[in-house]
Amino acid sequence: MPKHIVRLVILLVVFLTTAVTAKIYFTDDSFYRYGHYRGDSVAELATGNPKFRGPAYCQGCHTERHVQWTAGVHKVVKCEICHTPAGEHPANGKLPIPTDTVKLCTLCHEKMPSRPATQPQIVVKDHPYPHEDRLECITCHNPHAPSIGGLKPAVALAAECAGCHGTDGRGVGAFPGLVGKDANHLISEMKKYKAGARQNPMMTPIMQALSDRDIEVLAEYYATLGDKSAAAPGARDEGSPGVVKLTAKCIGCHGADGQGVGAFPALAGKDAAYLADQLKNYKSGARQNPMMTPIAKGLTDEQIVTLAKYYATRGTASAAAATPGLSAPPANAKCVGCHGAQGQGVGAFPALAGKDPVYLIDQLRNYKSGARQNPMMMPIAKGLSDEDIEKLAGYYSSLKPSN
Repeated sequence: MPKHIVRLVILLVVFLTTAVTAKIYFTDDSFYRYGHYRGDSVAELATGNPKFRGPAYCQGCHTERHVQWTAGVHKVVKCEICHTPAGEHPANGKLPIPTDTVKLCTLCHEKMPSRPATQPQIVVKDHPYPHEDRLECITCHNPHAPSIGGLKPAVALAAECAGCHGTDGRGVGAFPGLVGKDANHLISEMKKYKAGARQNPMMTPIMQALSDRDIEVLAEYYATLGDKSAAAPGARDEGSPGVVKLTAKCIGCHGADGQGVGAFPALAGKDAAYLADQLKNYKSGARQNPMMTPIAKGLTDEQIVTLAKYYATRGTASAAAATPGLSAPPANAKCVGCHGAQGQGVGAFPALAGKDPVYLIDQLRNYKSGARQNPMMMPIAKGLSDEDIEKLAGYYSSLKPSN
């Protein structure tokens, strides 16, 4: 046999011998016990913690959010799609709250020809207003329940209209009055917005979220309201023309009387110095908010003082100390706007009353260090000393939860 054939045969034998030896050596003893995988891996996986926990895992600590989520249209979107896998949460504190909600929400809600018409969609560059600074979606929408099912009473439906059409339905600035209008006319116009026959970047999505019955109830409410609203308690004292012009940008979120709308905090009755300080913080950038910062930057110091005094005289703020517990620390003034005078939570902002003080301390320190990201909470927490944080945690933990 030629030498080169012999060498080739020897090389093949060596290769096959090495391959068989390697297979025997490296193959786990439990391989193919149950199928084409390691049998021991079944027990190993069973003893480990799953990376994805599922919505039921979140229910124990986030009951209110879970109830809202299961009742709303977002129940098809599981918690961990937006918050990332739970893993060892809450022990490791690594379950983030999305900060770029525009990027997240538009994955499903950016207007595209291929998407079904029944799915709410927006043209990003025109929402909520063309040529305005971009707002985070959670500024106006509750991500857990953007449209909670069930029939809404007329007053609840009208609350969604108060920002532009006024709490009395008489219109605000360029927004028309609805009071006393013919119910059939209102129904016709609202259905046009809903169907897309009449286009408006604000009205169209609002109407598309309403059922036909909701539209009829809302139309009947405004048609029969008539002059009743004129004598409504707390009717707005417009004040001087200068004040009316200044509050025009506030009414949409904080209500005609500064009473707050939905997740937006009440201003009525707050201390004038506190309100002025917050507006100046927004103006300087010391406190960041995608909606408030550009508004505050457009105000002079004199206008800020005028606004603060105006809202301070609109009503009487509730005192947190009315609930038995520790006296409110000075730093509490930075919390009441979003979390309520007694820590009960406002709209989408969570309740703090009765929470474990260690948990509250950890969260505030996470905001302060940047371990937990939130454009509103981070600058507030960074301005707190360790003593402030401990006093705040002790105070809110001593308050009685509203539920």
